[in-house]
Amino acid sequence: MKVEEISKQKELTNQNKKYGKHEEVKSTSQAPSVTYYESVSLRIKTELMTAEKCDRLRRITERDTRIIRDYLRIIKHNEEKQFQEDGEIKKLIQKDGKINKSLLIRLTLTTSRKTKNKARTSVPHDLKKRYPRCSHGEFNECTNRAIWTYENWKAQQDFSKKELSRPGYKKKNPRTLFIGTKYMNTFQVHPEPENSIAKLWLVLRDSLDSKRSGRKWHKRLKLPLAYSPYHEKKMKLENIKTVELVYESKEQQWWAHFTLQYSVTRYQSTLPPAVLGVDLGIKKTAVAALLTPTGKVIMDELCFIVNKERQAKIWQLEDQIKDTQRKLDKSKNNGQHTKQLNVKLYRLRRRLRSVIEQELGFAVNQLVGFITQLKKHYNMFISVGYPKNIRNSYPIGRGNKAHRRRLHKWCYRLFITKLKHSLTKYGFEPHRVVAVNESWTSKTCSKCNSKNTTRTGQGKFNCHNCNYELDADLNGAKNIGKRLIRYGLKPKLNYIFDILTNECHTLLHYKCFQPLSQWLK
Repeated sequence: MKVEEISKQKELTNQNKKYGKHEEVKSTSQAPSVTYYESVSLRIKTELMTAEKCDRLRRITERDTRIIRDYLRIIKHNEEKQFQEDGEIKKLIQKDGKINKSLLIRLTLTTSRKTKNKARTSVPHDLKKRYPRCSHGEFNECTNRAIWTYENWKAQQDFSKKELSRPGYKKKNPRTLFIGTKYMNTFQVHPEPENSIAKLWLVLRDSLDSKRSGRKWHKRLKLPLAYSPYHEKKMKLENIKTVELVYESKEQQWWAHFTLQYSVTRYQSTLPPAVLGVDLGIKKTAVAALLTPTGKVIMDELCFIVNKERQAKIWQLEDQIKDTQRKLDKSKNNGQHTKQLNVKLYRLRRRLRSVIEQELGFAVNQLVGFITQLKKHYNMFISVGYPKNIRNSYPIGRGNKAHRRRLHKWCYRLFITKLKHSLTKYGFEPHRVVAVNESWTSKTCSKCNSKNTTRTGQGKFNCHNCNYELDADLNGAKNIGKRLIRYGLKPKLNYIFDILTNECHTLLHYKCFQPLSQWLK
């Protein structure tokens, strides 16, 4: 028997060699990846659409808005009720704050087919009877949207000390009008580069007439999009995951917000560790200092981000807003018309907001470029100082009025969130970018840790204990980097807390900080 088995194996190997067959190779484990999402907005060219198609788009979105609003009402009325499902008593709102979707569908949608034992012919809230021109797939999308809205509100309510208003959709100015998933075939994106009308088209599923007439195949609503070379570079059509239609009442324009999903290989390095401390300011948008195992800060590893032209434009717009507000108050006291001044004030504030966002985007891009160059030589960790409750330290009637106004208008939180989102494109995980509390970092000496210091003006820092002098923002950046090192090497807790996102990162991620211990001496 053994001789026969050996001969059979030889015959099989000869056949495999003859027909080019090879043995199966075991698949190796792929490199871990980080997924991130990016949103891109495209304007819908309603001027190129017929009046019938525009009316059809309006009717679809208003119907979906009413359905989502009804779902939120049903969730509200059945929050504390108990239901019996499969012999067990269940609640619509689970212990973790999430909604039992199967139970919500049992309360709202009937079925013609059998579900387990029998068809569901009657439900407490029959939405199919109330909206007969909506398909089952569209009901499912509206259900997902309502569940997502409620769960987000519930999470914010648990975190907030104040009582937040419940989520609701208004008919006149709805926030979300249509949402679909690519895998359910609810929408399609067709590029037509040779078309002179539009190079990109959004095709939506339309069941207004087909559902009423009893047809299974639904019509398609084709929408032209304003697709430019900027969008062509930024978005890849194969990565589109969801689309959301929004109507801006002020601009009287329809917009399509696409959500794109990307996966990038996780950033892993065997190089020596380094912590980059980032100090945020107003005159200097950001100052970054790199703390390495050498124990010294090199000039090539510093980054000062200042854009004087854009800051001068911001201060100029602020002065124009002040003058317009004074004229508005005078005209109100004299009983004159204020319509033109209100329009001017609205445009100035909108322009100021856009300039501030441009300044933040410029600073984030410059800082990300600096970090990507340093990560070739170091195992990078970023510590960003978040000035939490800094606006409460400058109440009305205290300090410089102009400085207080600029402080209240600046967006520290937006800067850190943009920085984190931009670094995820390069594989940076959340534990590598941590927002720490920057209290006392600008008044503490980064060399001897003394608080017997003075800060002359906005630029110079003097320590009376060790006679150390340097730039004040650079001193703050070094202290912010040292704070993350102290959290990792001398922890008071078993985790490192991100003050911005409220995430807790385990200390196992920061075991490589041991060569940086000389910064704490």
